[in-house]
Amino acid sequence: MIAGLSYKLPAEARAAVEASLDDWRAGEKVGKLWAREASLWTGDDEADWLGWLDITEQQLEGRERFGQVAEMVSAGGFTHLLLLGMGGSSLC
Repeated sequence: MIAGLSYKLPAEARAAVEASLDDWRAGEKVGKLWAREASLWTGDDEADWLGWLDITEQQLEGRERFGQVAEMVSAGGFTHLLLLGMGGSSLC
């Protein structure tokens, strides 16, 4: 169970997931991820594309801008928004 959610996996998939979780725990990989250690992947340029790790702090630093945008949208009389995008960057 994860945060009140439950899941079922076939035995083979469950074993693979559990093995991966054990590997991440034993290798302290969560800490390495937050430290942007490229060794978690190929050891190449992965640290360059881990900016999403700080997105919360980045957005909080500019939170007054969100209020300004909301005011401009409201003042402009807009009632609908169309978001175009693909992949994870547009899912939020």
